[in-house]
Amino acid sequence: MNQNKEINELDLFRYMNHELSGEEQTEVEEWINASEENRKIAEDYYQLSFAVTSLQFIKRSAPQKALEKVDKRLKKEQYRKIYLFVQRVAVILLFPLLVLSGYLLLQPEGKAPVFYLEARMTPGMIGSTILPDGTKVWLNSSSYLKYPNIFSGDTREVTLDGEAYFEVVANAEKPFIVHTDNSSVKVLGTEFNMDAYSSNGFIATTLVEGSIEFKYQNEDHLSQTMRIKPNEQVIYDKKTSRAQIGETYIAKDIAWKNGQIILKDTPLSDILWILSKRFNVEFTVKKPAFYKYSFTGVFTNQQVERVLEHFKRSSGIRYKMDYQLDKDGEIIKSRIELY
Repeated sequence: MNQNKEINELDLFRYMNHELSGEEQTEVEEWINASEENRKIAEDYYQLSFAVTSLQFIKRSAPQKALEKVDKRLKKEQYRKIYLFVQRVAVILLFPLLVLSGYLLLQPEGKAPVFYLEARMTPGMIGSTILPDGTKVWLNSSSYLKYPNIFSGDTREVTLDGEAYFEVVANAEKPFIVHTDNSSVKVLGTEFNMDAYSSNGFIATTLVEGSIEFKYQNEDHLSQTMRIKPNEQVIYDKKTSRAQIGETYIAKDIAWKNGQIILKDTPLSDILWILSKRFNVEFTVKKPAFYKYSFTGVFTNQQVERVLEHFKRSSGIRYKMDYQLDKDGEIIKSRIELY
């Protein structure tokens, strides 16, 4: 590297992890912007730094079986490429169950790099991550969250497709905003759950504590804002562009993040949505009369069959399962018929 500016490998890794003083950070940024070659070196070092962080996250989040699959896949992939003084490393990580991807966008000269990160939970997995400001986020099955490594400017903004539970660190001067495909939520410091799968016809936001503003476009394409209080839930219908607020049973709405399913006079239609997210299953209901049923119960870290057996004993609803398999014979998706 450029020894005149005393920039070495350790400086770059410390820079990526925000461990440098203000003066040291400026020196590294000046070195990065000095040439295209230096920028490429910094990009490769970011890739390596991100790979290490991602693997640590997976070890904390994934069960042993998932880790075994990750290890098996990694053995088949090309990890590194050789380049310049340290045989610079470009890391490609493909995770079959939990996918984290990051992008380094080096801004014009004089500005610090911005790291755009993605946390993605594939079907059947639940995990959590911590955002740069200390906000903790739990992600449900098949959910995706995109966020920067640094919340610059006057807001903290993330993008969600799926379901997430947020414990937002309070900052009155920098609101926290969650964007979805049809709405956004603005908070200062609070706890809330947001069910916002782009493939679904509704967005449901449940407030546990604090205060949030739910913003959406109504049927006249005008921007509307609703303020939600604790123990309330707003449901936005994408088809009608209408939103309604009502009281909700908080324990049911957020049980998923602790591996639970909690029901309290819960309609079958709601239960099937909960189960489809949690277990990556697809339901077919043969008798429309079943939708009149509701159920109560608590299930902790149990398989979908245990829940279905509860239905069978309490209501007589029977079920039949089949599976969609991949080329290796592993289950991609389960199909369940209720009759």
